[in-house]
Amino acid sequence: MTDNRTALDRYDYYRGSKPLGDRWALKRGALTLRCALATHRLGWELRLTSGASFSRTQICKTEADVSTTADAWREEALKQGWQEV
Repeated sequence: MTDNRTALDRYDYYRGSKPLGDRWALKRGALTLRCALATHRLGWELRLTSGASFSRTQICKTEADVSTTADAWREEALKQGWQEV
């Protein structure tokens, strides 16, 4: 990764998927849009959720893909009127 973060945790075949927290969160009115990251047996999974509903998911095989995808989703959401928390 290019932003000086430590390496992302990898999938644990004995314990399964592990949530790694949110990459970012944006607000629009009373709604919060979150880009959550979790380990996945093929790499990492990004999930875009708003409230209890989930709208998008993508499996990323490299840490660079995680950053690129999360940043692209964030830019797209900002263009649609979502704002920084």
